[in-house]
Amino acid sequence: MRWSKLRRMLEQDYLCESLKGRVSYFATRYRKAHDDHGRVAILVDRKEVINMPFSVDGVITNAAIQKPRVGKSRGQLYAETEAEYAGNGLFTPWAFGFAVDLYFENTIFVSLQSENLLVRLLAILDRRVGKRTLEKLKTEVTDLPEWLQFFYNLRMESENI
Repeated sequence: MRWSKLRRMLEQDYLCESLKGRVSYFATRYRKAHDDHGRVAILVDRKEVINMPFSVDGVITNAAIQKPRVGKSRGQLYAETEAEYAGNGLFTPWAFGFAVDLYFENTIFVSLQSENLLVRLLAILDRRVGKRTLEKLKTEVTDLPEWLQFFYNLRMESENI
Protein backbone atom coordinates (compact mmCIF):
# COMPACT_ATOMS: atom_id res chain seq x y z
CA MET A 1 0.00 0.00 0.00
CA ARG A 2 1.28 3.46 -0.83
CA TRP A 3 2.31 5.69 2.06
CA SER A 4 -0.16 8.43 1.09
CA LYS A 5 -3.11 6.02 1.32
CA LEU A 6 -1.84 4.45 4.54
CA ARG A 7 -1.32 7.87 6.10
CA ARG A 8 -4.82 8.97 5.10
CA MET A 9 -6.28 5.83 6.66
CA LEU A 10 -4.38 6.35 9.92
CA GLU A 11 -5.01 10.10 10.18
CA GLN A 12 -8.55 10.32 8.86
CA ASP A 13 -10.35 6.98 8.62
CA TYR A 14 -9.24 5.34 11.86
CA LEU A 15 -8.19 8.23 14.10
CA CYS A 16 -10.77 9.34 16.67
CA GLU A 17 -12.57 12.59 15.89
CA SER A 18 -11.20 14.42 18.92
CA LEU A 19 -7.57 13.95 17.75
CA LYS A 20 -7.98 14.64 14.04
CA GLY A 21 -5.59 17.41 13.07
CA ARG A 22 -3.52 16.91 16.23
CA VAL A 23 -1.92 13.51 15.53
CA SER A 24 -0.05 12.92 12.30
CA TYR A 25 2.44 10.46 10.86
CA PHE A 26 5.60 11.22 8.93
CA ALA A 27 7.77 8.93 6.82
CA THR A 28 10.65 9.59 4.50
CA ARG A 29 13.38 7.74 2.68
CA TYR A 30 16.78 9.21 2.03
CA ARG A 31 17.19 7.93 -1.52
CA LYS A 32 20.56 9.54 -2.13
CA ALA A 33 22.05 8.32 1.14
CA HIS A 34 24.51 5.47 0.95
CA ASP A 35 22.09 3.04 2.64
CA ASP A 36 18.83 4.36 1.08
CA HIS A 37 17.02 4.21 4.41
CA GLY A 38 14.82 6.72 6.17
CA ARG A 39 12.72 7.26 9.24
CA VAL A 40 9.19 7.34 10.57
CA ALA A 41 7.79 9.69 13.20
CA ILE A 42 4.55 10.21 15.08
CA LEU A 43 3.72 13.85 15.70
CA VAL A 44 1.31 15.40 18.19
CA ASP A 45 0.50 19.06 17.64
CA ARG A 46 3.33 19.15 15.05
CA LYS A 47 5.96 18.02 17.57
CA GLU A 48 7.72 14.69 17.20
CA VAL A 49 6.78 12.43 20.07
CA ILE A 50 8.16 9.21 18.63
CA ASN A 51 11.04 9.17 16.18
CA MET A 52 11.94 5.91 14.46
CA PRO A 53 15.21 6.41 12.58
CA PHE A 54 17.02 3.65 10.75
CA SER A 55 20.06 4.23 12.97
CA VAL A 56 18.23 2.57 15.89
CA ASP A 57 18.72 -0.76 14.11
CA GLY A 58 22.50 -0.42 14.45
CA VAL A 59 22.16 0.39 18.15
CA ILE A 60 19.88 -2.61 18.73
CA THR A 61 22.15 -4.90 16.72
CA ASN A 62 25.24 -3.81 18.67
CA ALA A 63 23.45 -4.24 22.00
CA ALA A 64 22.29 -7.73 20.96
CA ILE A 65 25.83 -8.72 19.96
CA GLN A 66 27.12 -7.61 23.37
CA LYS A 67 24.75 -9.96 25.22
CA PRO A 68 25.93 -13.45 26.21
CA ARG A 69 24.56 -16.04 23.77
CA VAL A 70 23.80 -18.76 26.37
CA GLY A 71 21.86 -21.12 24.09
CA LYS A 72 20.12 -18.37 22.10
CA SER A 73 20.31 -17.62 18.43
CA ARG A 74 21.32 -14.23 17.10
CA GLY A 75 17.69 -13.66 16.04
CA GLN A 76 16.39 -14.37 19.54
CA LEU A 77 18.91 -11.97 21.06
CA TYR A 78 17.93 -9.28 18.53
CA ALA A 79 14.21 -9.79 19.31
CA GLU A 80 14.84 -9.53 23.07
CA THR A 81 16.93 -6.40 22.66
CA GLU A 82 14.37 -4.87 20.30
CA ALA A 83 11.65 -5.45 22.94
CA GLU A 84 13.81 -3.76 25.59
CA TYR A 85 14.32 -0.71 23.39
CA ALA A 86 10.58 -0.64 22.55
CA GLY A 87 9.90 -0.16 26.25
CA ASN A 88 11.88 3.09 25.98
CA GLY A 89 10.06 4.18 22.83
CA LEU A 90 12.88 3.37 20.40
CA PHE A 91 11.79 1.60 17.24
CA THR A 92 13.07 0.94 13.75
CA PRO A 93 11.04 2.23 10.80
CA TRP A 94 10.09 -1.30 9.73
CA ALA A 95 8.79 -1.99 13.26
CA PHE A 96 6.17 0.66 12.52
CA GLY A 97 5.27 -0.98 9.21
CA PHE A 98 4.97 -4.36 10.90
CA ALA A 99 2.78 -2.83 13.64
CA VAL A 100 0.48 -1.18 11.09
CA ASP A 101 0.06 -4.51 9.31
CA LEU A 102 -0.86 -6.23 12.59
CA TYR A 103 -3.21 -3.39 13.48
CA PHE A 104 -5.14 -3.70 10.21
CA GLU A 105 -5.20 -7.53 10.35
CA ASN A 106 -6.65 -7.82 13.87
CA THR A 107 -9.82 -6.66 15.54
CA ILE A 108 -9.61 -3.57 17.70
CA PHE A 109 -9.92 -5.63 20.89
CA VAL A 110 -7.02 -7.88 19.90
CA SER A 111 -4.98 -4.77 19.04
CA LEU A 112 -5.69 -3.23 22.45
CA GLN A 113 -4.19 -6.32 24.13
CA SER A 114 -1.30 -6.78 21.69
CA GLU A 115 2.22 -7.32 23.01
CA ASN A 116 3.44 -5.01 20.24
CA LEU A 117 3.38 -1.57 21.85
CA LEU A 118 3.01 0.29 18.55
CA VAL A 119 -0.11 -1.74 17.77
CA ARG A 120 -1.50 -0.73 21.16
CA LEU A 121 -0.70 2.91 20.43
CA LEU A 122 -2.62 2.77 17.15
CA ALA A 123 -5.53 1.02 18.88
CA ILE A 124 -5.72 3.59 21.69
CA LEU A 125 -6.04 6.36 19.10
CA ASP A 126 -8.65 4.43 17.09
CA ARG A 127 -12.15 5.86 16.65
CA ARG A 128 -13.65 2.40 17.37
CA VAL A 129 -12.46 2.58 20.99
CA GLY A 130 -15.15 4.25 23.03
CA LYS A 131 -15.11 6.03 26.36
CA ARG A 132 -16.19 2.96 28.34
CA THR A 133 -13.39 0.88 26.86
CA LEU A 134 -10.89 3.64 27.65
CA GLU A 135 -12.16 3.69 31.24
CA LYS A 136 -11.65 -0.09 31.51
CA LEU A 137 -8.07 0.28 30.24
CA LYS A 138 -7.19 2.78 32.97
CA THR A 139 -5.89 0.08 35.33
CA GLU A 140 -3.75 -1.58 32.64
CA VAL A 141 -2.14 1.64 31.49
CA THR A 142 -0.08 2.15 34.63
CA ASP A 143 1.98 -0.93 33.71
CA LEU A 144 2.82 0.43 30.25
CA PRO A 145 5.86 2.55 29.32
CA GLU A 146 5.62 6.31 29.86
CA TRP A 147 5.56 7.12 26.15
CA LEU A 148 2.48 4.91 25.68
CA GLN A 149 0.84 6.37 28.78
CA PHE A 150 1.30 9.77 27.13
CA PHE A 151 -0.86 8.69 24.19
CA TYR A 152 -3.47 7.15 26.48
CA ASN A 153 -3.64 10.37 28.52
CA LEU A 154 -3.80 12.40 25.30
CA ARG A 155 -6.80 10.38 24.19
CA MET A 156 -8.48 10.66 27.59
CA GLU A 157 -7.90 14.42 27.65
CA SER A 158 -9.24 14.84 24.12
CA GLU A 159 -12.39 12.91 25.05
CA ASN A 160 -12.83 15.01 28.24
CA ILE A 161 -12.67 11.97 30.51
